[in-house]
Amino acid sequence: MHVAVLLAGVADPRKLLPRPASGDWRDLPGDASVSYKPSPFDEAALEIALKLRDQGAATRVTVVVTDGANDIAMMRAIAALKPDRVLGLCPPAAQRGNPAWLAQHASGLLREGDAWPDLILIGREHGDLDDGMAPAYLAESWHLPYAGLALQVQACADGGWTLLRSGAQQDESLRVPAPAMVSISNDKSNRLRHPLMKNVALARQCKFDQATPDATLPPAQATLAQAAPAEASARGTQACRLFTGTVEEQAAALAAYLRANAATH
Repeated sequence: MHVAVLLAGVADPRKLLPRPASGDWRDLPGDASVSYKPSPFDEAALEIALKLRDQGAATRVTVVVTDGANDIAMMRAIAALKPDRVLGLCPPAAQRGNPAWLAQHASGLLREGDAWPDLILIGREHGDLDDGMAPAYLAESWHLPYAGLALQVQACADGGWTLLRSGAQQDESLRVPAPAMVSISNDKSNRLRHPLMKNVALARQCKFDQATPDATLPPAQATLAQAAPAEASARGTQACRLFTGTVEEQAAALAAYLRANAATH
């Protein structure tokens, strides 16, 4: 199984925003001068994907970040939650919030060959000024079944997905086939977890390449911006070792281990 999450950061309300030279706040730059954070809806989508992996339904979780992909702090915060892959897609300032641009350029990051992920999760509003139209537009453009305002997602034993979604009068259960696209609304049951401190430390060592699609290339050939997995570390990829024996034997084994590693770095 493969579950993907489309995530668009929003400007961090705790940080001052640089005033655009034009004086129009719609021209807010999409570069590293702006601090971003995931919206509550995107956080809920990511938490649901991680829960599915915890339950064994999703063998892999891919996160594609659009708005905010230049913000290294936000990218590291996402990597600290240990998705299997983190990709960045940097829309030009004039194309932020444009679902047509996103439909063209994000598909190449999500698909593996001609295969879509089994499930694409997206916050109910994705950088579209709370219009809530981007998820439906993307699903229609990609010819995927779509359901909106989901609160919970469960994998079906015979394939497909069962959703608990917010209805007009009451919550309702809905089943969709795979692959499918589902927009997520925030709920106390899908509040984003806190990362482990060791994963936060590992995420600080990740290097993130940012990519803006080349206008001279077909959209599907846009260069991927990939983050190294949180497990990858500048200190190497050796597995952890557990020293046993007496305190003296453990100390001697640790000293030998440190000497051996010092000689190779």
